[in-house]
Amino acid sequence: MRVLPTCLLAMLLTHVMSTTAQAEPLSPAQQRTILSEGEDAFRTGTALLDTDPAAARDAFHRAAERWSVLIDDGIVNGPLLYDLGNAQVQAGELGHGIATYRRAERFIPADARLTENLTYARTLVSPQFADGTNRSITHRLIGWHSSWDLGIRLGLFAVGWILLWGVLSIRQQRTVPGQWWLAGAGLVMSILFGGSVAIDMFGEEQTVGVLISDDVTVRKGDAESYQPTFDEPINRGVEFDILESRPLWLHVEFPSGETGWVPRDAVIEV
Repeated sequence: MRVLPTCLLAMLLTHVMSTTAQAEPLSPAQQRTILSEGEDAFRTGTALLDTDPAAARDAFHRAAERWSVLIDDGIVNGPLLYDLGNAQVQAGELGHGIATYRRAERFIPADARLTENLTYARTLVSPQFADGTNRSITHRLIGWHSSWDLGIRLGLFAVGWILLWGVLSIRQQRTVPGQWWLAGAGLVMSILFGGSVAIDMFGEEQTVGVLISDDVTVRKGDAESYQPTFDEPINRGVEFDILESRPLWLHVEFPSGETGWVPRDAVIEV
């Protein structure tokens, strides 16, 4: 029987203990401490922005690292993601910041500050991709599906459903002025918002990706040997829909409607 050396046994034991410790959830007191540390670091970064940009960036990195610990521990909400996105953008992590803002949108889609900061962060991205004509029309028609909160869409579906069957029920007793228009409006609302809710509950949502690296060459196939799709590389912060996922590459569609392949390790999925 072969016996493992004592030093190897010690290393394995240390690894197991470390893994176990990392798996333990934080206590409420630890969570409050980490939250406070992140807030202190962010305030420090803000105070140093004009006098010492390098030190400010380090402070924002620290704030982002502290708040990421809370999110990894399972505390995921709109305000915390919003703060994390702010810290990441200020720290120069533009791609991560935009991805975090987009995660925050799922919790606080109508937050004006979040919308303003995400819009600003997008102006820092280079190159800029303008919406293609076909894609833009589609987004105008169904953009509300992704931008409106699920609760709002569910409520509008309920209004349409009640309106439709309420008109049809009353019609059995007496004539209602504009009954067919009302019933039609109820039917359209029921189909649109009911379908939207069903897609969220039972459908497969389109995955969005955000580039987190600079000087990434988009290619026409899933290998370095394929020709570039664009004349110039693209940089962190560029957003796209993920059409297909492979072990090392992602097939993506840009806002312009153009498609290509990017390295998987250069992307964070939202």
